[in-house]
Amino acid sequence: MSITSVLPEKREAAAKALREILERMGIEAEVSAFDDGERIFLDAHGAESGLIIGKKGATLDALQYVVNRIVSKKPNDGPGVVVDAEGYRGRREDSLADLARRLAEKAVKTGRPVPVEPMSPADRRIVHVTLVDHPGVTTESDGEGLFRRVVIYPKAPASPGA
Repeated sequence: MSITSVLPEKREAAAKALREILERMGIEAEVSAFDDGERIFLDAHGAESGLIIGKKGATLDALQYVVNRIVSKKPNDGPGVVVDAEGYRGRREDSLADLARRLAEKAVKTGRPVPVEPMSPADRRIVHVTLVDHPGVTTESDGEGLFRRVVIYPKAPASPGA
């Protein structure tokens, strides 16, 4: 069975699961669902969207994990579900990319490594991807678990004649 044949069914199941979870949390929100042929996107919107987002998107990440587990019994079984609220994920990505560029310039200017605050794997990935083609820095993740962070390292200047 191809992924596109199960998308409408999984999309509806994912939207239903998120609506039920929010209802049990006592949060009134509308949930819209769409897909891009590979992933399912759920967007919750309403007066209490801040509660759905949580601190730095932590509640969104938890809701996304639970909805994915409900819809796909096994990891990587079918389309992934992305849960968002009021376009938060896009705004977060933009602000992390801006932060990454500012910190990269700081690393280049000072010649010293610049650690970024600990963040989720998805947020660390945004920082790495933003700076992958930056000519003056490289990035590495450092630390364990909740304390894992990106460190931005200035590249050594090329030696003359090299």
